[in-house]
Amino acid sequence: MSQLYELSEVAEQTGKKGKPCWIIIKGNVYDVTKFLSEHPGGEDLLLEYGGKDASKAFRQAGHSSDAEKELKNFKIGELRTTTTAPIQVQPTLDQDKQKRVSSPAPTDDAQPMQKSSGSGFLCCC
Repeated sequence: MSQLYELSEVAEQTGKKGKPCWIIIKGNVYDVTKFLSEHPGGEDLLLEYGGKDASKAFRQAGHSSDAEKELKNFKIGELRTTTTAPIQVQPTLDQDKQKRVSSPAPTDDAQPMQKSSGSGFLCCC
């Protein structure tokens, strides 16, 4: 199993002030510190994403398959995904309408319950 890192741990590794430079790509954590000076686009590009998710930038740069293979050499672990309680789904407008249709709504023309004459039985009409 791969080493798991919290986002806060990765965020500290910016490559600045003598710290290592870690980046996240597709949920994987890479230590690219030793690659900074070799990066064809310059080390500034990597430092810009130090401690951050660089997935989108990596994809948009159009890296070759060789670059993707080489990236595996720098993998040190994976980003820990937090599990949260299931989200309560709110009823949609359509579901709300169905509830109202299936249960009769009170009408203004309803008569208050009245006591019928003689039997003590309550009647609403």
